[in-house]
Amino acid sequence: MRTMGCRHIFRVVVLLCAALSLFPAVDARAKSNARISGSILSNSGNPLGDAIIKIYREMRQGEAVSVARSDSRGFFRAVLAPGTYYLQVSHQGYQPVTTAKFAVDASRTVSLDIILQDIITFISNEDDPRNWDLKSVMRSTSDRRLIFRIAPEGDAEVCEDGDPGFYRSGAMSLASSTSLGSESYLIGPQASQDGVSSNFAFTEPVGPRSRMILSGQMDYSFGSFWRVRDTYNYRPDNDHDYRISVGYGRMNVSYPQSSSLSSQVLSQEFDPRESAVETLAVGLEGKTKYLDLLTVKYGFDYSHLNDGTARSFLYPSVQFLLTPTEKWSLQTSVTSQRMSDLNTIVLPDGELLNLSEPTLITVVDSHVTMSQIRHSEFSALRTLTPDTTLEFAVYQDSIQGPGLPLMVTTITPLQERSHVIEMNEDHSSQKGMRITVKRKITENLSGSVGYVYGDAASISNTGPVMSSEQLDGSLANFVRQRYQHSITGGLRAIVPVTKTNILATVRWYSGNLLTPADWFSDRMEIGTKSANLEIRQAVPLPEFWGTTGRWEILVDLRNILDQGRMILATSDGEIVLNRNPRSLRFGLNLNFR
Repeated sequence: MRTMGCRHIFRVVVLLCAALSLFPAVDARAKSNARISGSILSNSGNPLGDAIIKIYREMRQGEAVSVARSDSRGFFRAVLAPGTYYLQVSHQGYQPVTTAKFAVDASRTVSLDIILQDIITFISNEDDPRNWDLKSVMRSTSDRRLIFRIAPEGDAEVCEDGDPGFYRSGAMSLASSTSLGSESYLIGPQASQDGVSSNFAFTEPVGPRSRMILSGQMDYSFGSFWRVRDTYNYRPDNDHDYRISVGYGRMNVSYPQSSSLSSQVLSQEFDPRESAVETLAVGLEGKTKYLDLLTVKYGFDYSHLNDGTARSFLYPSVQFLLTPTEKWSLQTSVTSQRMSDLNTIVLPDGELLNLSEPTLITVVDSHVTMSQIRHSEFSALRTLTPDTTLEFAVYQDSIQGPGLPLMVTTITPLQERSHVIEMNEDHSSQKGMRITVKRKITENLSGSVGYVYGDAASISNTGPVMSSEQLDGSLANFVRQRYQHSITGGLRAIVPVTKTNILATVRWYSGNLLTPADWFSDRMEIGTKSANLEIRQAVPLPEFWGTTGRWEILVDLRNILDQGRMILATSDGEIVLNRNPRSLRFGLNLNFR
């Protein structure tokens, strides 16, 4: 018995020693693993859920070592052994993409943001031997990349550590806008509703990790202006990005003040080439990612205006984005640069450039003013289901300077006159909270509902009826700051056959506001309660100056039902206040690489 017990103890000791000897190996193997993570986005910047990500190792051609799927935020992650890999990403209705090769090691997490372009069903099923038809020009190869038979593939240069570098690319938009009513509405130099406007951006690599970005805006209307900005972008890796920029612009001061637009067009005194105002801007910004948990953006902008009298503002900005789990993300930010559809442009790789300056320039009776709006916000985003997200946010806007502009139209039997007034700091500053629910209904249909409870400026009872001149001169005495309820609903649909993108939005709030509720979240420039429609039709462009590109036709109809008008009765007519007159915008977008 004693001998058998000794043998049993001996066997146990041997097994324990063997197990202990395996622990360092297991631990070393765990420590040797590396991680990759990233986001799958559409060309418009929307996250794509349920995208399939196949991960291939360079040493094992044709064999996927891992397969991942993106969540409702477009996010994915994977744990890999150190080595060199590349990804194949596919999603229904979008062009598959094969990434450049990249290296992973145990010392860092590789972050990748991948953009998928939507494609249009080929019309012809027969090849043209001359290679002129669309199907012959664009063809899927074994690695599932679209190639262009005449143009080069245009892959980015790969850095020594495997990170993809920069490539030459560009984007440009050209749109014409017209007011559908008798009023012309001008809110600063970048958002005129009558005229032709253009945004552009061109990128030129100056190394595998750096590039120059030339961007700008032009507007040809009664508030015509132009400005350009040159940016040096240095990206040492996917977790760090640094930019320094310098911009210059000029604008005229021939805004409509006391007569109709038609009379000013015929007037010999009106000179659209007059450019008495100069603007100078200097900016510095950076972005740093810490693993998959925290992203920090920081920077400042300096804006200088000279119209005979010099004035300037300094705008610091900071943003923290924390993602503790796959279902939660927290964000806090302070900024003065507002992003909107009119002031952004999308590069071919899906990067969204904000072309606006963090200043608000207004002309009142040929007097140029400059305001700074500082926006602070804290938000929490919760993924409820793979197709549903809930966001809660609190915000506060403070303003320095004369404030937000507002067009006032006085109508009497003798004349119709429009001019710009400015809401002062007390009436333009605001705060409130916002709740937004977004849901993907089907593969080609999604919707959102947002509720805002915040303060905004509105007109209270004007009391006894006064003349138009008296009321116009004393409007500020009747402006009150009060809390309002606002509800905005949106429905986005994609036509499967043509890939037409349609977005319909409706906004309602109580009363008639003179200042927008939660201005910084209004990227679509809705302005007031209204019904709006946007249509985007992408058209593949096989060849453009020896490169590949794509056209996009756009049509925007703002305030279809002419809502949000506030009419104040006077003894000799009426005064109309409206931040969002009906307007039609149509044009073309082009990007190429």
